Amino acid sequence: MKEFISNMKDVLSYYQILQVATDADSETIKRSYRDLAKIWHPDNNQDKDTTDFFQKLSVAYDILGDNKSRLIYDIMSLVYQASNYPDMETITPYKDDGNGVDVNALTLESFQSWITGYKYDNKTKIANYREALKLSAIISAKNWLLGWWHHKTFIRNFKAIINNLKNPISEKESLRLLIHNMIAYAKEGENLASTKCALRAKEHLNSIEKSYIDRFIANLGVKTVKPKDWNVLNLRLAQLIVPIAMFVLLFFSSVGGVLNVTESELWSIFSKNKKIDYYQTVDFGKRGRSVDDVVVGKIVSVAVNKSDISGLYHLKKESKIMYGPSDEFDIIKVLKDNTTVRLTGYTPDKVWARVMIDNGEIGFVYFEDIEQGIGKEIPYGSSIID
Repeated sequence: MKEFISNMKDVLSYYQILQVATDADSETIKRSYRDLAKIWHPDNNQDKDTTDFFQKLSVAYDILGDNKSRLIYDIMSLVYQASNYPDMETITPYKDDGNGVDVNALTLESFQSWITGYKYDNKTKIANYREALKLSAIISAKNWLLGWWHHKTFIRNFKAIINNLKNPISEKESLRLLIHNMIAYAKEGENLASTKCALRAKEHLNSIEKSYIDRFIANLGVKTVKPKDWNVLNLRLAQLIVPIAMFVLLFFSSVGGVLNVTESELWSIFSKNKKIDYYQTVDFGKRGRSVDDVVVGKIVSVAVNKSDISGLYHLKKESKIMYGPSDEFDIIKVLKDNTTVRLTGYTPDKVWARVMIDNGEIGFVYFEDIEQGIGKEIPYGSSIID
């Protein structure tokens, strides 16, 4: 049987069966079918393979003899092989969980490893744009946090991270998905959805292949629509959330070591919102916690052990103990100089110290007004010491 060579694929061999080129016109296909039908009709040919081939000849002509079905076959041949060609009678769209049209195919590699083994996954997942951002971030987090712990995964995980960044969307699988859905939506009468898929599919094709999609769109009769754009840069940025967070933590830790400041103090320097309101909590270690009813700004807590005298301070002068770290708060009590108090926390800028006084109340005094060490004798039954 004569073979024909063309730029277009003939995955089910329909053109070859009819012995025509893939760019043959309708009249040529019709004439070739008639000529072959005369030869291979069972009434005229008693060969044992006659019936089987004549049936194939009829199927091929049913598809290629109709302009619409031929166009669909040509388009589907761009993305399918004979082994996975879908049943055109039962074809349905692939959808995300929200049944949306705005979907792509993601094939992101992920590793989860431990000392004794690991798990590798690169299954293709269909997702809309929002789901794709979430999925990109989750898979990246798995790779960065869990992908290094087995000796066989270290280099492979690094390559997977690079591949995911380079190709967050699978071009081949996305084209197949879009063309499949384009055909399936049209079959269901969803011409607008079909057109959107067709326009996005064109982004992955060359000029000759695009002409087939343009003909298909023209048959749908839908006015020009603009499909939703996918920002691939955002998909890449989503994969960088974990490494960026790790870098920030390392930066804060290293800067804190060099400058001899705590992470809370660094937070106070870099944070735009330094007034995070919450009820102040005093940690007594194993003895539990106490919550005061004063709402204050962010405080760096100091664990309280009432048997530890290193946490005791004394006032360098007569001072007002305030309900909060500001002169705008009400005064709890005015204490004389040299009165002993217990430090329970301080503001990140170390302007205010949070202290406990003898009766167990907790308030604030200027940090510069206290000095570590016991001052006057602590009264019997004081709450600041066991």
